[in-house]
Amino acid sequence: MKALGLVFEVDTEKIYLIGDDDFKNAETFKKTPKADLEIRLNGKNKIRIEMQSGFTGVNDIKQHKVLEAKRVFREEGIPSLAIHIDLYNGQVAFVKLDEIEDGDVNWITRQQMEGQTVFNIDQNNFVWKITESPIKYKEIDFG
Repeated sequence: MKALGLVFEVDTEKIYLIGDDDFKNAETFKKTPKADLEIRLNGKNKIRIEMQSGFTGVNDIKQHKVLEAKRVFREEGIPSLAIHIDLYNGQVAFVKLDEIEDGDVNWITRQQMEGQTVFNIDQNNFVWKITESPIKYKEIDFG
């Protein structure tokens, strides 16, 4: 939470757990499309955050996360961002989920992920090394 506060330049009191996962207990993680967090940015704007990690050098995002982010943006006007930590190489990617179009990514089915449809995160999205000071959200170039 402290790192997210630095990235988004907000007090941690403005970061709310809204998902079905309990970050304090790995046993409670659920496979739902709902984002994990909602951050009230300075002003009235909000952003939803999907926190995820990979540890084998394979980094992808599930299609149901993208579809839910698009629904939330369409119905509530709240953008969604995946923050993906690659524990294998110590880098962090930022991906705007609600802006992904089917033609922008190569959807594949991963059998090791229970046959879920996913896309690989482009290496250009990995813009922060966890050994360095956190990058500021407004400094990220989403291309």
